[in-house]
Amino acid sequence: MCQQVGESKSPSVSVMRNIFKYIPMVTLGQILGTVVVFPLLCFLINIFYYSNKYNDDAEQYYKEYMNNSYDIEVTMPEDNSKYYLENQDEDVKTVETFTKKIDGNYFANPRGWYIPFYSVEYKKFLSIMYFVDISQMYCLYGRKVILTVNRDDMNNPEYGTKENPVPVLKDVGVDESIRDYDKDYDKAYMDSFYRENVIRYLKYKMSKSEFKRRFKNKE
Repeated sequence: MCQQVGESKSPSVSVMRNIFKYIPMVTLGQILGTVVVFPLLCFLINIFYYSNKYNDDAEQYYKEYMNNSYDIEVTMPEDNSKYYLENQDEDVKTVETFTKKIDGNYFANPRGWYIPFYSVEYKKFLSIMYFVDISQMYCLYGRKVILTVNRDDMNNPEYGTKENPVPVLKDVGVDESIRDYDKDYDKAYMDSFYRENVIRYLKYKMSKSEFKRRFKNKE
């Protein structure tokens, strides 16, 4: 028997129609949202927001920041001292995660650990900042330490407050190492530590406006 044109239907099309007939529209919308809309939204956010959120060219300027830095010696407060900001205010930020993109792998994002405190020697608030591994660090309570600070930060009245402490990006013990295996006295290790810490501070922590003012506007 001959079949008229237009009467033939693909079996797969018929099957799909039957499947969709039994799927509620709400469920279908959820499926489309999960499979299509959400990944597309993440892609757009990554492209238009996170791709320009940080100072990605920080590595070009880290030497300038380091060359304008110097060492100071302080005695860290004891454990329960009110000179530590976290002992004054439980909402003080001591850990921060810098999201680079939305991909479900939260723990792959860079992090920063902060120890903000008041220095009685310099009458300023300082914040020791680590953007690299600190698993081999000892507690600093009551220890004499040498801290490396940037000259512009120390001279700028907008730095040194509770809200904006002077960043400290390198610390070593005076009487003994504050790292396992006497790493304080390993020059190659500490040079690498300081370099990476400065780069990540400039890239992730320093605001884009501050970064532009201090480095880009000089060009």
